Amino acid sequence: MNDSFINLISGRRHGPLAVGARGALRLASLGYRTGVGLRNHYYNALAMPHWLEVPVFSVGNLTVGGTGKTPMTVWLCRQLLDRGLKPAVLSRGYKASDEGLADELLLVSRQCPQAVAVAHPDRRAAGRLAIDQYHVQTAVLDDGFQHRRLGRDLDILLIDATRPFGFGYVLPRGLLREPIHNLRRAEAIVLTRADQASPQDLAEIESTIRWHNNTIPLVRAIHRPKGFVDLAGQPLSALAGGRIGALAGIARPETFERTLADLGLSLAERRRLPDHHVYTPPDVQMIRRWVEQARLDVIVTTEKDAVKLARLEADWPVPIAVLRIEIEMRDGGDKILVDLIDQTLDSFRRDMRPGSPGNHQ
Repeated sequence: MNDSFINLISGRRHGPLAVGARGALRLASLGYRTGVGLRNHYYNALAMPHWLEVPVFSVGNLTVGGTGKTPMTVWLCRQLLDRGLKPAVLSRGYKASDEGLADELLLVSRQCPQAVAVAHPDRRAAGRLAIDQYHVQTAVLDDGFQHRRLGRDLDILLIDATRPFGFGYVLPRGLLREPIHNLRRAEAIVLTRADQASPQDLAEIESTIRWHNNTIPLVRAIHRPKGFVDLAGQPLSALAGGRIGALAGIARPETFERTLADLGLSLAERRRLPDHHVYTPPDVQMIRRWVEQARLDVIVTTEKDAVKLARLEADWPVPIAVLRIEIEMRDGGDKILVDLIDQTLDSFRRDMRPGSPGNHQ
């Protein structure tokens, strides 16, 4: 999502044209909100979700753009693996690779190779495939909060502390995928990038959440840098000096650049590409020209970009360093989530016979 559009919907752009554009977008939002409301009413009152015969965990958000779903999904998969459970990550496969893996699944497969990654528009079909062919014992819905067809045993909602509620409007006037009050469907909320918001902002965000759901477990989390690796995933002992260029094709490139600045890196150049950008051979030439024109000595990129750049197997003109990020819970939040995971698994074992058909309600 480009800066111009964000400046418009956030109100930072002034003048009669900007005011008129926001008015038109708000009218469009009314139609979107009505459609979302009807869909949610259908699932709340009429439709019965499909259940798998393994426990299902969902990681999702209320807004478009990056909130940290992939690091959270990896964290959750590792928790399940620690309990001896083989997980499958089920994704709709947005902008999937030739092998059918979307950006997020490529990264999950790299960071957590024991997990089975399946991309399919029909999450139920993806789950059945994972169970029947790979004998998984649990499933994680990637970006699953709005996917109502498949039942889940624990619904974890992520809210980005730096842009929590999509400027207060649903698409296209704001960034909300559905109205804020629907956070009541969640069973746990993780407030990501909590270290990048002021104490006052955090208090206001949590107050808004509590207004809609006063009892929901609420955890603060940060995106913790874990050092640099090369495109093959091998650790780099030190980042090469000289002129550094930041390359990112993600939803929130400014957060990546801010993290680099917090690490003390001075960026000579920034190259921002569209979210989920699919790198192709012509991009190799584009990057070569960029390196030459900007006289770069090293490129720093994100893990999501790295898994796609590595597939090109190009002879890069300068080293490419990849910043590793993991999610880290604050103030005992990991214990809160671990207890919820264990309670969910215990409840599933009590309520369902192993291998029984998916009629859990």
